[in-house]
Amino acid sequence: MASSLKNSASITAMTLALAGAALVPNEAEACSPDYCYLVDAWSSLEALNPGAIPVDGVLVLQGARSGDSSETDWLDKIELTVTRDGQPIAGAVEAGGVRDVLVWRPAEPLQPGAYQAVGSLDNPDAEPYYDGCAPDVLMLDFGFTVEAEPSAPLAPPKTTATEQVLVARSDDLADFVCCDGAMPYTYTFDCGGAETYVEWDEGFCASARGFGTLHVQVSAELDLPPATQGLVVRELLVDGTSTAAQFGDGLLAFGPKPFCTVVQLRNIATGETVLSEETCHGFGPEAEASLGDHAIDLSPELKAQCAGPAYTCEVDADRWDAEKCTPWPAGGETTGDPTGDPTGDPTAGPTTGGPGTEGSDGSEGSDGSESTGDSASGGQDGLVDHGCACDSRGSSGSWAWMLLGLGLLGPRRRRR
Repeated sequence: MASSLKNSASITAMTLALAGAALVPNEAEACSPDYCYLVDAWSSLEALNPGAIPVDGVLVLQGARSGDSSETDWLDKIELTVTRDGQPIAGAVEAGGVRDVLVWRPAEPLQPGAYQAVGSLDNPDAEPYYDGCAPDVLMLDFGFTVEAEPSAPLAPPKTTATEQVLVARSDDLADFVCCDGAMPYTYTFDCGGAETYVEWDEGFCASARGFGTLHVQVSAELDLPPATQGLVVRELLVDGTSTAAQFGDGLLAFGPKPFCTVVQLRNIATGETVLSEETCHGFGPEAEASLGDHAIDLSPELKAQCAGPAYTCEVDADRWDAEKCTPWPAGGETTGDPTGDPTGDPTAGPTTGGPGTEGSDGSEGSDGSESTGDSASGGQDGLVDHGCACDSRGSSGSWAWMLLGLGLLGPRRRRR
């Protein structure tokens, strides 16, 4: 039975305990693509702060939508009438500078009491293939309450951060080291997007190069009345550059080098802003050694997995050339038989120390950090059925995808 390494699951989560609990990678998305992401439409839109709004506040509407259009593009497609005791209240819907959020702003400060909002949002006509992704007309009907007090002033928040370095193993065959007769090759399996796999039929292989990315999650503690807290937008500044704003906590950033963060709070109704103290992440020799493109010491893995000596071979198109192999580490004689078998067959070597033996899952990483069990070498425990099912292991993205982190952008859904 072949051992394999799918490139979208090739990430070895080398957790460096830099600060607090480690971030846990999101569950891999289903292999089959969600065709609804092609539709520019809202599937829901609800009041985010209906329970308590200050007299100088606004009604925040947050929903779920697909597509890449801006919130401003929807202002002429939504109608919303707000009443109090049956009397209409002057106001208008506007974009709030937050993804999937619209704001109804009254023309004058609100009076305390109960209000009702009724309206609709027109989604564009979709092709029959996309029926069911979103309603043609999204109906809006909800109440909200205004309190007697204005917004409370903002104060610089206290922040806490968790950090993790994720190392994606290279899937370039030239970076692999193998033992016990393993001869790796690559192929592509198209399952809603071409996925590259590295596979071998016996023995053990691991990649000797990785690309490390620092992932940071920052939380801000707010000491505010609920009515004001419902108006506060959180935004993470990474080395002075703003990332996406959001209402919820848990601000995320990642990149291939150390960086510093500041949390900005903004009252979406009044425009007031405050900043937290700056905190820096990923500095220190242990973390910096694992960031960006770097070599990985395979000695511990090979010692745990291999019965015979390790070797590398030249790459011939999509596979190793078994006639052009060299002992690893370099220094031995070049041979066409990496296993030492007198027949010259490189796949005839011993396999008793190969995948499935102690250390193949959950062993420590070569740099002393923990592995989550997603060994870059695949192994028998890493076998996957190449079908369009959800991969239950942590997703990583390919070697090229990891390079997108160079801009320190927030995590985004990967599309191929």
